[in-house]
Amino acid sequence: MDTYGRLNELLAERHMTLYQAAKLSNMSHSTLANPKSRGGQLSVDTIERVCNALGITLGEFFTPNADDKVG
Repeated sequence: MDTYGRLNELLAERHMTLYQAAKLSNMSHSTLANPKSRGGQLSVDTIERVCNALGITLGEFFTPNADDKVG
């Protein structure tokens, strides 16, 4: 999974920038921006911190478009 891409999807849904997410997560902007040049992978620690800041679970992070799925 492209975790960097997923982060950007979540931020777009919330009309947030990487800078805003970094501040909310108490991280530097570069922590969220640099993975783009490394193939789109965020560390587990970074994902956990972003999830906490956004009020979502790790499961929700790793389940894109959960609302779009048809039972």
